[in-house]
Amino acid sequence: MKITGIQVFWMIAIMDIGMTLIMTLTPSLQAAKQDVWISILVSGCITLLVTLITTKTALLYPGQNLIQFSQTILGKWLGKAVVIIYFVQWYTILPIVLRQFTDVIHIMILPATPKAAVMIIMIILIVYVTNSAGIVSIARTTEILGPLIILMILVTLISSINNVDLRYLLPVFADSGLTGIINGAIPPASYLGHSVEYLMLASFLYQPKKGAPYAYWAIITAVFFVLISMTMATVTLGPSLAPKMWYPFFEMSRKISLFGFIENFDPLVIVIWVASVFVKLAIYLFITSYGTAQFLNIKNWRTLTWFIAPVVLLFALIPKNVTEATANYLLHYWVPFVLPVNMIGLPLLLLIVGKARLSSTQAK
Repeated sequence: MKITGIQVFWMIAIMDIGMTLIMTLTPSLQAAKQDVWISILVSGCITLLVTLITTKTALLYPGQNLIQFSQTILGKWLGKAVVIIYFVQWYTILPIVLRQFTDVIHIMILPATPKAAVMIIMIILIVYVTNSAGIVSIARTTEILGPLIILMILVTLISSINNVDLRYLLPVFADSGLTGIINGAIPPASYLGHSVEYLMLASFLYQPKKGAPYAYWAIITAVFFVLISMTMATVTLGPSLAPKMWYPFFEMSRKISLFGFIENFDPLVIVIWVASVFVKLAIYLFITSYGTAQFLNIKNWRTLTWFIAPVVLLFALIPKNVTEATANYLLHYWVPFVLPVNMIGLPLLLLIVGKARLSSTQAK
């Protein structure tokens, strides 16, 4: 299975844009208020740091993925311990994202449809695309969905211009302060930090040593569109109203009215959401199945998708409400643990130890 650099670009960009727009705007606005645009710039810098560490680490052993080079660098047992920490991330994010997706669909457009039905349809789709040709089929799908998602975001943003009130951006820094801006930057940074999955994707590139620029541009693109979108939501809805909404970007699209008869742009946001979640779930299902198979020395990784998918569905049904599925996971696990440990700490540890090992080997 081999993929191109532009496919890596689209995979990372799509994973970042849709989820960050829908899921992190509210906590960022609650912390930073009208200075949310500064928070996004800060989160972009954090994400670029994650990408720098990740791409440098992947370059140490271009033909290996995280499961392999973690054991090469740290030894068998310590390397496996690191891999298990990533398995916790992968196995928990799958049901949470599936549940978040279902809650948005249930609340916004299909309130009478059983949640289980929506989940089963998405599970069937991601299992199908993952089993078709593995990462190759997912990568090719992103080449089609990526430009469409960008186009729909642009249409939504341009159509919202007549609702803009730039006074909502004032005063700058006075209401939130440095603490509020930093607190507002952490949630989007944790979602934009999906460039860490490059540790698994890099080994599938035709030219692994030339993949880093695509990861950087994916992050820059994602941060740009999140910055513009969150700023537009702020100046459209206002810093007082937007933080009280679960999905401000979606509500912004509902306010669009052009020429007195062109309205109801919210289906565009739903398409962006569905496409982004589909790509994210498919990528995570692949790396979880493929990584588990490598870890357990199972030859056919595809058989694991049929075991993992039902487990994901079962755990997605556990949260009782939106708060448990979204806020609790984000604030109690993803932000305090995944961002500092999985996205920064462990890749940095692998980079430092890996460089030291290579230097000592070359010296001999």
